[in-house]
Amino acid sequence: MQNDFTDISEVQNYTQIFHFIPLQGYRIYVAVSYIIFNIIGFVVNSWVLYVVFPLLFAPSIKVPKSILFYIMTLCFSDLFVMIGMVFLISDFLFGTWMFSEKACTTYLIFDSLNKFIAPIIALLLSRTCYATVCLNKTYRDRAANLKYASLQVAVCLIIIMVVLWPVFAYTGVVTFYFSANHTEKSVLVMRKCNFQPPPRIELGFNIVACISNYAIPLGGILYWYMSVPFFLRKRAETTLIGKTGISETAIKKIITTALVLMLVFLLCWSPYYIFLFAHKKLSTILVPRTLVIVSYFIHLLPYISCSAYPMIFTLMNRAIQVAHAQMIRNQRRRFRSMTDDATRHFRHSLRYFGRTLALSRNPSSNRLSGNNVSKSPVPPTSSTNLNTSLMSPSVSDVLFNEGKAEIESLDLNTVPFSPEEDTKSDKSEIRL
Repeated sequence: MQNDFTDISEVQNYTQIFHFIPLQGYRIYVAVSYIIFNIIGFVVNSWVLYVVFPLLFAPSIKVPKSILFYIMTLCFSDLFVMIGMVFLISDFLFGTWMFSEKACTTYLIFDSLNKFIAPIIALLLSRTCYATVCLNKTYRDRAANLKYASLQVAVCLIIIMVVLWPVFAYTGVVTFYFSANHTEKSVLVMRKCNFQPPPRIELGFNIVACISNYAIPLGGILYWYMSVPFFLRKRAETTLIGKTGISETAIKKIITTALVLMLVFLLCWSPYYIFLFAHKKLSTILVPRTLVIVSYFIHLLPYISCSAYPMIFTLMNRAIQVAHAQMIRNQRRRFRSMTDDATRHFRHSLRYFGRTLALSRNPSSNRLSGNNVSKSPVPPTSSTNLNTSLMSPSVSDVLFNEGKAEIESLDLNTVPFSPEEDTKSDKSEIRL
């Protein structure tokens, strides 16, 4: 028999039974939307890592290693966000938080990484693009340096973890008690992962997040990406590049990338921060159920950006596509050469085995032919030809040795590259 209770302390030692809310109504559409974009996020970021990660260790490519490192960092960050999104989806499906407080803190940390790291990486990429095109050789080399990029990312991560201290301090799992069975000493509960800092700390945290993750990246991306076309157009007026149309193509490509990036940035983050500060005002205007639905789909927009950013920086960078295609061709050529060599070796082994087996089955014929050779006189010219034929390799041996030498001399992972030629290359080449 279930009875009501007035004091929570009466049932805190009871066995807690989760109260599951059936997945129905608008929660079905919310859950399906989150699941779809979670799968897309895993697939897209895994594919971008498959493209970018091998290029980071390639000996010579046209793309600066710093840009590849930034994209790789963005993908790893997005994958962590997608993992945290799985916890949120489980809360949608069951209607209650089924994990520990540490899992709750982990989920909120991963969720915050999306708010902080993605805009900062986009800002660093735009700065690198600007530096490698518009600045002098010293700044270009430093912007393209992998160690310098790693140092920047490490410093940003340290600052982000310091800023996220309220998440560590004010995160917990809130338990709601519904009804108790005093006979069986059990209570029906529903748990929710909650971040509830004091009002002043919450306001300060939101302001810092909005300035550092929205206002500054928005201004920086707009300034640095738009500065590159002006620089290229100005240089084309005084050089021969403008007559060939190369600079105009580069300008159009930069502008297209900047517009797409800004569009995604504004669509995914503007509603989020508007809702963040206008939540209390909207709660007095909208019906609670409508407010909950709107908040769910607005919160989904930053997750969509986790799939959009890596696609923009990879698909719209032709140098990355060309380098990846060349790497795939080299791998296929190497695999084909190794397969051909193995096939030659296998055929040679079969022939040798067949000859040995035939000789072992006819030993008398072998001795007879040997006696005939020793008793018959051989002219000097025939002896010379016989010695030559015995010393020269067979056709299979020649093919095998040629294939082996070809494999040993072939190094398809390295491409002749000269730092001087790279630094002298036209600065209008797009490096996103």
